[in-house]
Amino acid sequence: MLCENCGKRPAQKFIRNVDGKEVVVELCPVCFRTLYAKKPGTTFTSLMGTPAREDAACPVCGTTFGEFRRTGLLGCAGCYDAFREELTSAVRGIQGKLRHTGKRPEAHTEEDYDRMRAYVSQRELLREQAEEAMRRHDFVTARRLQQELRRLSSRGEEVR
Repeated sequence: MLCENCGKRPAQKFIRNVDGKEVVVELCPVCFRTLYAKKPGTTFTSLMGTPAREDAACPVCGTTFGEFRRTGLLGCAGCYDAFREELTSAVRGIQGKLRHTGKRPEAHTEEDYDRMRAYVSQRELLREQAEEAMRRHDFVTARRLQQELRRLSSRGEEVR
């Protein structure tokens, strides 16, 4: 299959999102880069904005804000204080907010986890007791424990 644009080079399928709809285009990588070049303002350094203090330096390590913009790396912990304003606006621009909220399980998920954990520990305890009874040659107790383990395992399917 040849490129839809130039008709010369082998094409690859690219999926584009146009007006909320997925559109499949078959273009060679050269034409794709030409037609869908990244728009300016989407790189990390462009999100940093044009700081008024390009040559401002960290008092602890001497890293300038210009160096940070070029590399994306801070020199030390003191850089966070020295470039607080610029970093705040950059992080807000990149992530949408400043505070990390993390991932937290839903309330019912925590209960499910506790129930599953209790199930697994009870199953393990029964298995150990049954093995111990077998070692002692107490086959009646071992059989009872194995039956209890089977009942627990059949109920365990409900827990999952």
